[in-house]
Amino acid sequence: MIIEPRLLVTRFAPHAERLANSLNDSGCFSIAQPLLTVTSLDDPKTLNTFLSGYYDYVIAVSGNAVRYAQQQINIDWPKACYLAVGQSTQNILNEVTDQDVLCPLTRFDSEGLLDLDVLQSIKNKRVLILRGEGGRDLLETTLIERGAKVDFFQTYKRIKIDLNGHELVNNWQQASINGAIISSVEILNQLFMLVPKEYTSWIGELIFYVPSERVAKQATLLGVQHIVLLPSLHTDQIVEFFKVNNGNCI
Repeated sequence: MIIEPRLLVTRFAPHAERLANSLNDSGCFSIAQPLLTVTSLDDPKTLNTFLSGYYDYVIAVSGNAVRYAQQQINIDWPKACYLAVGQSTQNILNEVTDQDVLCPLTRFDSEGLLDLDVLQSIKNKRVLILRGEGGRDLLETTLIERGAKVDFFQTYKRIKIDLNGHELVNNWQQASINGAIISSVEILNQLFMLVPKEYTSWIGELIFYVPSERVAKQATLLGVQHIVLLPSLHTDQIVEFFKVNNGNCI
């Protein structure tokens, strides 16, 4: 059965608004509702080590990690092998570094990064992971097991937005929302924390559009029944995705 998408976009601001506007312009009804906001973190010691050219590999696990790092960098980014978790982050990192950035071709998560050939033989190599506060440990653990020295440059932290769950769900139901675009596990968990218990069944029946198997797995654990993997978190590709197949959950 073909379902005309009516979407809730939960990304960070201003990306949620930009994506919702683009989807609405293409004829796909969308509402932007960020659930988390971010604020910058300073780590002068790690920043200075990074800018000295100390690291062989620099891995960015989100676009926000790159953006907030860029706010602290007043010179050219040092030469290194740069990698990004997904295509949107790849584009941002390529722009700020003016260097080629590697990215997984299909699986856009830590597992996808770890499958890249360039990260298979890294014994004694120095790796810097750009991320937000409190990210996953899988990337660090696996790289250390492969013999690398790993540091973090945590450039931002996530903050919950104070929202009225009852009011929001009422608005979403009035708008006949039937799908949600979820960009991370953190946003997914916050959505289920925000929604009152009496609406858990309703939210679980929405079609959840997610960027990775990891987010899909967590959605399943939370009771989501219909999950679709997005090709990317890049705005243009998401818009094209809904144009091509109408966002149909197969």
